[in-house]
Amino acid sequence: MKHVFKATKLGWEKEVIWFDSYDYTAQEARDEFKPYEGTTQRGYSYTGYEYDGQKYHDVTYLGEFEDDEVPHNDLELLDYRLRHFKK
Repeated sequence: MKHVFKATKLGWEKEVIWFDSYDYTAQEARDEFKPYEGTTQRGYSYTGYEYDGQKYHDVTYLGEFEDDEVPHNDLELLDYRLRHFKK
């Protein structure tokens, strides 16, 4: 099992980041993303997140997934949710 996050890097590239559920709780995985304060080129302040030397605009927790069902992009996430949707 893996805790899966979707993050937007500076430059707007999307990335999927995961943490092994056997090593991290969901909260411990969230805590790996350290907030920092930045300023845009136009002087606006913002809060970003840093993990493993990379800076991100935003980070979203997608949930816990089986190892063979980890989504790698939005289309795979949508497909997963449609397959697991229960009425």
